[in-house]
Amino acid sequence: MLIYDPALDPYHSAVRILAIAIAATQRKTELTVDAARIADYFLVYPHKLLGFKFPNEYRTLRTAVKATENPYRNTYGSRAAFERMRPIFFAALSGLVGAKLIDVEALKRGILSIIPSSSIPDPLAAAVSRFRDRQTEVGNFVLSELLGLPANGENGLKHRSGLIEYRYDLA
Repeated sequence: MLIYDPALDPYHSAVRILAIAIAATQRKTELTVDAARIADYFLVYPHKLLGFKFPNEYRTLRTAVKATENPYRNTYGSRAAFERMRPIFFAALSGLVGAKLIDVEALKRGILSIIPSSSIPDPLAAAVSRFRDRQTEVGNFVLSELLGLPANGENGLKHRSGLIEYRYDLA
């Protein structure tokens, strides 16, 4: 049996990374690589947001998360799936850096940022647009309000998701 998992598809990952980076740019939010990885994970597995510790103002979103279907395979361990996505995420990110779409200097500081003067090729821009159009309420939350939450420290994305250790963060 052949099972497709977008988490392990570097091309799908590149589209998701661009969608996340564009959303952060539109929000004027500084996007850390860790925050982008967490957002990417929840875009692939939106039903995993059930384990996310929502801020009080977004608790009503849990109902939408419960109604979310998983069209791909069911992943069991959140951290294991998240770590399995790591090499694919960084391979896709490396391709985007090589295509001169992601700022390599910002990336050295741990910030994922689109190069302002770069122009995304039309087929890739169309793929990102189609991806954005397919998003449900949960996906739209990930591409907007979730990116506005701080990544580090107590009550940051790392802590709320439980996907990355946060206790040793400086900020």
